[in-house]
Amino acid sequence: MKEIVYHSIYGEIVYTENIWTGKKHLTANGADVPAVSKKEFLLGGEKAIVKGSMFLGISLCLPNETIQISPKTKWYEIVLSGLPLAFLMAWGNSPALCAVFPVVGGAIGGALGGLLSSWSLLLIKKIESIALKILTGIGMTVLTMLCGFVIALLLLLIRF
Repeated sequence: MKEIVYHSIYGEIVYTENIWTGKKHLTANGADVPAVSKKEFLLGGEKAIVKGSMFLGISLCLPNETIQISPKTKWYEIVLSGLPLAFLMAWGNSPALCAVFPVVGGAIGGALGGLLSSWSLLLIKKIESIALKILTGIGMTVLTMLCGFVIALLLLLIRF
């Protein structure tokens, strides 16, 4: 994940975070900002602490101010991104609903729903329009159900 912010004193601040390792890197005006620890950097002679995450929003806290690197996640973005997990788990763990439209539930459904819900949140945060955020949430829920359906059919084929 890469975020770019412009600041009046520090210029262009580029924050990158590796989604797999969690390693953070910070540059200001093209120069590397030295890391003091995992979440602390030395920006302009002051200690800057990185707070938050790529899912909830990132801010850079200096002694005199706070620089918002990525916007904070709003409540409706969390609800929209949680739909795939909630819908798949509720449907996949109901035998009556699975008789109508089989999807995988349990641990496999939870892992699939969690993965696609996380991906959904990252997508929804990048979209400006609320209508497109709603469509993305619904679309990711449909995609999750289709993936759960394909996995359930594959498991049924392997079983027999």
